[in-house]
Amino acid sequence: MKILVSAANFCREPLPVYPLGMGVIAAVLSAAGHDVRQFDPLPCGENDYPARAAELCRDFMPDLVCVSIRNLDVADSQSANQALFQAVCAVIATWRRLCAAPIILGGSGFTMNPEAVMKHSGADYGIAGEGESAILELVAAIAAGRPPVRGTIIRKPAAALSGARYSRQIAAYYDDQTHIMPLQTKRGCPFHCVYCTYPSLEGRTLRLRPLDEVLDDISYLKMTYPDAMLYFTDSVFNDPSHHYQDILRGMLERDLTMPWTGFITPFGVNGDDLDLMAASGLICADLGMDGTTDATLAGLGKHFTFQEARTCCEQLLARKVSVHANAMFGGPGETWDTVREGIANLLALAPVYTIIFSGIRLLSGAPIIATARREGLIADDWDDTQPLYYYAPGIDADTLHQQLLAAFKDSPYCVYPPSSRSNDYRTLHKYGFAKLKKLELSQQRRRS
Repeated sequence: MKILVSAANFCREPLPVYPLGMGVIAAVLSAAGHDVRQFDPLPCGENDYPARAAELCRDFMPDLVCVSIRNLDVADSQSANQALFQAVCAVIATWRRLCAAPIILGGSGFTMNPEAVMKHSGADYGIAGEGESAILELVAAIAAGRPPVRGTIIRKPAAALSGARYSRQIAAYYDDQTHIMPLQTKRGCPFHCVYCTYPSLEGRTLRLRPLDEVLDDISYLKMTYPDAMLYFTDSVFNDPSHHYQDILRGMLERDLTMPWTGFITPFGVNGDDLDLMAASGLICADLGMDGTTDATLAGLGKHFTFQEARTCCEQLLARKVSVHANAMFGGPGETWDTVREGIANLLALAPVYTIIFSGIRLLSGAPIIATARREGLIADDWDDTQPLYYYAPGIDADTLHQQLLAAFKDSPYCVYPPSSRSNDYRTLHKYGFAKLKKLELSQQRRRS
């Protein structure tokens, strides 16, 4: 079959992100013998992509259209609106207008609340959760003339995890804009953070891609995008099973060291772990801190203290690794006392850059949903297409916002609200974080 696989993501906060999920589905369908084309509307722009899409439909005439939905809105309560979801629905409507092919939805944004997204979008079929096995089953049924009932949503764990088929044309845009290329090495998350949807999306059991396949992907990205920084998109890169160490040792053994970053947890990490990360190319740790005090870390379901997070930051900085951390105020266990303590803690972390959020975005599948329902924060007719944020009892969102603005307005390292420095962040990455880091280290060596 001729199958068009399309992204539907216009989010640029804090950076535009290569549509890795689309690439995975494209790889699976191509391996099964289908003629596959990939299309990403974001590089074209919201106003101009329909013309490009129309040209593709005329030339390719797809039998099926698969639309990958990455996210429905942003995590920042100060930028909350329904514009991203409306843009997603517009992409689906565009394909519906341009061709008569059935439309299949999937992706993490779809999986949060697939019934609601199907209802609002008017698509034909959906795949909730992993797509590798489900898409082959659905496409085979359609090709055989046995399509399921319109509106069917398929849930089927992947028999094997696939890497992505990177589109050079699409990747060229992201390489130019951010110098970042994503790669997933495993799925699943064993942790129990109350706000997180990774366990509901991928399960709690870690499932690994074959080591050689991961290293081959790294080799391809290093060769094809020599100025890029690799981003490991795993829910937690340094997982408790230490699988990541095999990847990093493989990079060293095969001379595949390159600048990389990923989600790093302070939990259970030691100096030897950090030495290995730095030796293989880690130049910036995306630290999964999220809480700002011991009380709020516990409320979020974290298994480390703030001092352990602070020590991890210090050890990374000592190895010339930059640290970017996320921090959320207003979650379970937050009081005005912990707000003041948390502000002081973040200011003292400098030169760690901390992106600060007010409130916690509520998403189906996250444990905090049950807490929010008990506290009467969720209306009966609410679904994930409408942004909704959690604040602990006694924490007023407007008052918290004003306190955070006042506390961090003069800090060069604490960023609040998150979008306040997005233009600077995008400019930095358009030049290339790896280039700037190399220049910074070179200047430090000359001074010493």
